[in-house]
Amino acid sequence: MGASGNGRLEGKSAIITGAGRGIGESIARRFAAEGASVVIADIDERVASDVARAISEQGARAVACVVDVTDSRQVQSLVDTAVDEFGTVDILVNNAGLSTPAMIDKMSAAQWNNSLAVNLTGPFMLTQAVGRLFLARAAVNPGSGCSGKIVNVTSVAGLRGTVGQANYAAAKAGLVSITMSAAREWGRHGVNVNAVAFGLVETRMTERIRTDERFKKQYLAQIALGRYTTPEEIAPAVAFLASAEADYITGQVLNVCGGADIHA
Repeated sequence: MGASGNGRLEGKSAIITGAGRGIGESIARRFAAEGASVVIADIDERVASDVARAISEQGARAVACVVDVTDSRQVQSLVDTAVDEFGTVDILVNNAGLSTPAMIDKMSAAQWNNSLAVNLTGPFMLTQAVGRLFLARAAVNPGSGCSGKIVNVTSVAGLRGTVGQANYAAAKAGLVSITMSAAREWGRHGVNVNAVAFGLVETRMTERIRTDERFKKQYLAQIALGRYTTPEEIAPAVAFLASAEADYITGQVLNVCGGADIHA
């Protein structure tokens, strides 16, 4: 873990939402291995605590925080907790998400609204709250370099659309736009804002698609590498964008999807 003192994120503190399992957990473990102190933010207290405990036992600093990203008061409390525990926030990873699938003609207002609340409004509120810290830091030390990094977890669904998840695709497309807008607004203050677009990752949320024979062949055929990926394989891309190696990258979407979204 980060106790070795030679990680790319050494001395940095990070908030990672949806970090109690799946992609978020792998990102948190990777960040800790790279030297970061991490806030394991999740709506499920048990899994968040388990991950924080496991990371701490391996020599890194981690704290669990229960948060519903659709609640502005809980979002601010999360940021306050990170500052109280680690002194500041250097990195935000907006990873928390959910899928409420339905065909467009059958989608309820609740399915639409819930998806946008978690997948789009939540990341916006966190970006806003953490961004204010970054801007305050830049104001104290103007021209000092990187003031903070935000990495938004989006999806190839948000880049090209998808069947049965128009709400999810719309939210993830909106997150791409927030990424680019924040990068334009805050670049002059030394804030980097980027996104990673994943394809089908082996998580609980994609289990039905990956195991149902009606969908399996169809989706695998769209992936140039011919296989799904694991959370452990994609976490390094997020760590890269959060590191000093990406100081001159902002407003970009890095596709980590095995070639599921290749443009001419």
